[in-house]
Amino acid sequence: MTKPLRVVDLTNGWAGPLATCLLGDFAAEVIKVESPSHMDWWRGAGLQGEVDGPKLYEQSPTFNTVNRNKHGIALELTHPRGHELFKELIRVSDALVANYPPRILRKLGIDYEVLSAVNPQLVMVTLPAFGNTGPESEYVGFGTTTEAMAGITGVSGYADGPPQMLSNAIGDPGSALNACFATLVGTFERDRRGAGVAIDLSHVEGLLPMNAAALLDYTMNGRVQGRRGNRHPMMAPHGCYPCKGEDEWVVIAVASDEMWEKLRFALSDPVWGRDERFATTQGRKTTEEEIDRHLTAWTQEHESAAVMETLQNAGVAAGIALSGPGILGDPHLADREFLLGIDKADAGTHFYPGFVPRFSPAPSTVRQPAPCFGEHNTYVFRSILGLSAEEVDQLEAQRIISTEPIFPT
Repeated sequence: MTKPLRVVDLTNGWAGPLATCLLGDFAAEVIKVESPSHMDWWRGAGLQGEVDGPKLYEQSPTFNTVNRNKHGIALELTHPRGHELFKELIRVSDALVANYPPRILRKLGIDYEVLSAVNPQLVMVTLPAFGNTGPESEYVGFGTTTEAMAGITGVSGYADGPPQMLSNAIGDPGSALNACFATLVGTFERDRRGAGVAIDLSHVEGLLPMNAAALLDYTMNGRVQGRRGNRHPMMAPHGCYPCKGEDEWVVIAVASDEMWEKLRFALSDPVWGRDERFATTQGRKTTEEEIDRHLTAWTQEHESAAVMETLQNAGVAAGIALSGPGILGDPHLADREFLLGIDKADAGTHFYPGFVPRFSPAPSTVRQPAPCFGEHNTYVFRSILGLSAEEVDQLEAQRIISTEPIFPT
């Protein structure tokens, strides 16, 4: 059997941990490294919990979502012995994924120049917001920051309104997908030429393709694209329409003249739909507001599920804009096992996102929930690094490793 890829996870928050979560879902052995005095901030800074009560830092839904299928250790990298042990772990690993700013890795003495000397076969993927070089390289950034810097915020929002964030910090999951792919490509390249690889993955640069149309339009044509809300540059109608009930919506997208005809007949061929101006995409684009008024009048008389089913059965692209409870009750997502019940110590059983890619003949499985703090210290330091029980006890006594966060007093 092929030995699984061993990945050291030196990440916090969303982008880095999601990248290594995907690698773990793909059967890599991921070892997440936290500091006894600085746990992953997505656990919830300061959530100490009550004495003899629940450990609140183990209950974070955000942390637990993106850290399944990982081993977890708590190792103090600023201590000389901790620094040495980290290098020993790198020596026996295939890849390192880190999303600290470049200066932090240099300060800790674990940049690629240092670690490649420890392990010449190492694939090191770093995810700085603005890259490892250049005048903005030391700026701290989050998903919302990089979303704006990539220009996505500037073209998001309604035509008569201000720029809007996409609300879900798209920079983080976008960078996570890039980092996962980059790690896999890096290992392929390492195996091809027999040497390690350093990958500098800027969040902003990785997001630019999401705004490619606007960037190319400006570069080639000198045009600055404005905001268009839910409308599309070529499709019409294209929008999110209110349905019967409170805050119920359905998305409708007509991609061709043939689909427009299908929409008309799904609506029982209303008189307004026979207007010759609506027969072509160009005509519909110039009369979108009028069409939207007619469509809204129809959708408001029907429940969102009925609208979606009617239009889909007619061959029109349509889908419900699901709320949180709606996602939990959606039959298609349930059949796809989009949400999985995962049990975790000190947190209980909760639903978490399932596996989007499905592999055969080796499907992804939840081998273990997100690790408790320092849960796998013994496994990593004894089974992987070969330390004795006495050495591990000494490391704990010196607070170089820990199974409990060290909170400031």
